[in-house]
Amino acid sequence: FGMVFWTNMIGYAVNQFIPVRFGGEVTRAYIIDAKKHVGFFPSLSTVAVERILDLLSIAGLALLGAFTYSVVLSQFSVMLILVITAVASTAMFAVVLVGSRNLPLVMRGFRWLVYHAPLRESWRKKTLRVIESSLLGATAIGRDYKLLTVSILLSLAIWFVSFLGFYFMLTGVGFDATAMAILLGIMLFQLTFILPSTPGNVGTFEALFLFSFTAIGLTTLPASPSLLAIIFVTHAFNLILVALLGTAGIGLLGLKMDDVFKIPGMKREETTASHPPAVPSSSPTQAQAHTSSP
Repeated sequence: FGMVFWTNMIGYAVNQFIPVRFGGEVTRAYIIDAKKHVGFFPSLSTVAVERILDLLSIAGLALLGAFTYSVVLSQFSVMLILVITAVASTAMFAVVLVGSRNLPLVMRGFRWLVYHAPLRESWRKKTLRVIESSLLGATAIGRDYKLLTVSILLSLAIWFVSFLGFYFMLTGVGFDATAMAILLGIMLFQLTFILPSTPGNVGTFEALFLFSFTAIGLTTLPASPSLLAIIFVTHAFNLILVALLGTAGIGLLGLKMDDVFKIPGMKREETTASHPPAVPSSSPTQAQAHTSSP
């Protein structure tokens, strides 16, 4: 549990400080592979399953908010985003479930796609190996329905608690909106984290929060000082907390700051450390004498 927790914190910290949102997920997969030697793509696929469950939970909560906050039902662009997210995450989740029960069937479909793509034979084989190793890691959770159910419920609980935190802060400063409207606004805001961002989310965090609330008519620009204060305080708290936990994770897992951003180098160093090169003998005669001695 400890290694998984601190690896997650490192991944979240990386996501905070690099423009590519999925850099932290790649970092997490590399660290798990380097520490547990389970393979990079199987490690990455488990992270991908976590993100699929997150998307399912966010889309589900957002649709719940949309259907109870009927004003947004007439806003085509917002509903289109929610429907596309729900359909895409459901399709990916279906692949995981089907693959967990019938991996050859899923691989047959991927083989058909790969062999109809304009790729060289060597790249087709490499692509299929990557897909198969990724599916082996991703579909493991689908073979344990109890674990899958717990994972889905925990994902829903995490995002609902996130909503509750914002809800109590907003209502505490007199923000005039229903709970379901705020739920929709917060889930739309969470979906924007798929987009690239500035280092530390400086500016983009605030802009995307206001965009999400403005898009469904919860606020207008310029925003009220109380709403801006909540956004700034929340951003600062998240940034500091994630940075501290990520830094602590680097130390507790025995890594260095350079290792987090140069993971392939870390893997080579760890492999070298676990399998040190043989020390060459000073002369061929000594080597022969050593091997022939009893």
